[in-house]
Amino acid sequence: MNTHSETLQIEIEEVEVSKLGRTLVSLNIGVPNQTLRFVGRVGGETLYRSGSFSSNHPVDPMNLDEAYAPRMAQNLEGLREKIEADGWVETAQGSQSWALTFVQPASD
Repeated sequence: MNTHSETLQIEIEEVEVSKLGRTLVSLNIGVPNQTLRFVGRVGGETLYRSGSFSSNHPVDPMNLDEAYAPRMAQNLEGLREKIEADGWVETAQGSQSWALTFVQPASD
């Protein structure tokens, strides 16, 4: 019998950027900016990290749209490929396009 042993969740986290770096980016593009990345976590432990991307959406950076977060989709797809290459199987998508759940089937 094949059962699922672990669940992996994709989440978003803010990447630490120096105050000077954040100010320079905000001045360059004219709006506040956040540097974010996707992470794949199992039980609170981060196993996977995507490349970073910027979000200049001033209202709700956790409800991202590609128009406000260039490279978001590209980074998410790259992370999915790494996760799936390691044998994880996607089982669910949350209310956000990036809120994915994977399981790694346990071997008998």
